[in-house]
Amino acid sequence: MPPASPPSPRRDSVQQLLDDWKRERPDLDPWPLGIIGRLSRLSTHMVRHAEEWLAPMGLTWETFSLIVTLRRCGPEFALKPSDLIKVSLLTSGAVTNRIDRVQARGLVVREPDPNDRRGVIVRLTPEGKALADEAIARHFEAMAELLRPLGRQEADKLAAMLSTLLFAIEAGD
Repeated sequence: MPPASPPSPRRDSVQQLLDDWKRERPDLDPWPLGIIGRLSRLSTHMVRHAEEWLAPMGLTWETFSLIVTLRRCGPEFALKPSDLIKVSLLTSGAVTNRIDRVQARGLVVREPDPNDRRGVIVRLTPEGKALADEAIARHFEAMAELLRPLGRQEADKLAAMLSTLLFAIEAGD
């Protein structure tokens, strides 16, 4: 009986990119792609999975993002559109369209801003708050399941390392 061959290392989709660049441009060290490429691919996968568990609630990633942003801002559950833009890093047009869609579903209302007669406040309706609570609970549960292969200790360590990196990048902006 021949000896068992050693297990082959696991290869993700980014490893092939790294190998290709090492072969094609051995003068370059593609190590940053190993991190940034994986973060990018993970982000895409996470949003795709989120869309799957949000769809039965009638939500897209964008509408979910808006209602949970309002939900986490506290008991008023309201923000100015300009504050939503800052929090979501979207353009004003994207936020306006998102608000329009969510308002059409009765999840938010636009109210006059008492401090700016030209401005508005976007506020969650009771229905929007209830859906945000249901959606965020499902989201946290589903995200935990996706991260399960790491284990909690590894996940906490990864979160700390990513926080260090994010802080450094945001401080430079």
